[in-house]
Amino acid sequence: MDRKLAWIALNAVPSLTPKRLRLLLRAFESPREILAAGVDELAGAIGREAAERFVAEKAQFDPERELARAEGAGARVITIEDADYPEALRPLSVPPLVLYVLGELSPRDERAIAIVGTRRATSYGRLVAKRLAEELAARGITVVSGLAPGIDTAAHRGALAAGRTVAVLGTGLGRPYPAGSGALMEGIAASGAVISEFPWECEGSRWTFPRRNRIVAALSRGVIVVEAPERSGALITAELALEQGKEVFAVPGPITSEVSRGTNRLIQEGAKLVVCVEDVLEEFPDLEVSPREAVEAESNLDEVARRVYGALAGEPLSAEEIVGRTGLPYAAVAKALLELSLAGLIQETPGGRYLRMGLG
Repeated sequence: MDRKLAWIALNAVPSLTPKRLRLLLRAFESPREILAAGVDELAGAIGREAAERFVAEKAQFDPERELARAEGAGARVITIEDADYPEALRPLSVPPLVLYVLGELSPRDERAIAIVGTRRATSYGRLVAKRLAEELAARGITVVSGLAPGIDTAAHRGALAAGRTVAVLGTGLGRPYPAGSGALMEGIAASGAVISEFPWECEGSRWTFPRRNRIVAALSRGVIVVEAPERSGALITAELALEQGKEVFAVPGPITSEVSRGTNRLIQEGAKLVVCVEDVLEEFPDLEVSPREAVEAESNLDEVARRVYGALAGEPLSAEEIVGRTGLPYAAVAKALLELSLAGLIQETPGGRYLRMGLG
């Protein structure tokens, strides 16, 4: 078994709690050694009962079939050893061993803000989440959320209207929650990414959704809570963000509203009150590109990137259309588009076209 398949197999053992995983990774040098170990060897690290259960469960899982199923559905499987594993996740006390990805993770996602909230959102909450997400995405900032009904879904839809979003699932990608969210997942994957650490057919449970919240927080520079009752998964995300040293923001709501009690309490406890997107962005001056910075960034472009940027002076264009207008090779255009995106000079639309950032 190669190392990739070993990570996939290890990740799929249901009884392997974060604590047991840490113990095994300390006791053995590789995932292959863990999977090859017998009950007696494993028991020295996690106890005999857990070791016996581990051995029984791993025998029921076929990592080759799992990988084929994911790749057959168009997903990539990234392990913690891969070079394109998100660096933001590595500092977690228990980073995901494996990520299943529909779409593409991008260096642009280092400029990300999470928007989370209750599934039982009011029309006010959905409107605010959508508006904040759209305004953030229009500034080239990736919006991260959890695809759940209510605030999460509104945030994803708002971001899709103007730019890029990443959805982190609390289920396997083959069993998305809520049922019927396939069309939204496809839209997100077309211009962003849908990710999960759980095996392809894993169904959601009381522990999977709170566990995915640490990924939402880790991928983001800050977390905006739009609506949340006093006991809410969104508040767990906010707590995890604080533990990770991230900024937490909250949208105020009526004191009579049950779904605003959690957000109002966050504000009482020191979260920054948000009434517009500028309240968030002023905490991250590096996330926005000023006109002066845009001029400086443009002056540092090489000749190819300069020609691509010039081609985007009018209407939004696809990479293929830019190739046709400039006569440049596709590979050179793709490299220039990445350079321009990282410089904050352009953004990609959900339709796969590129346009200059609207800088005043």
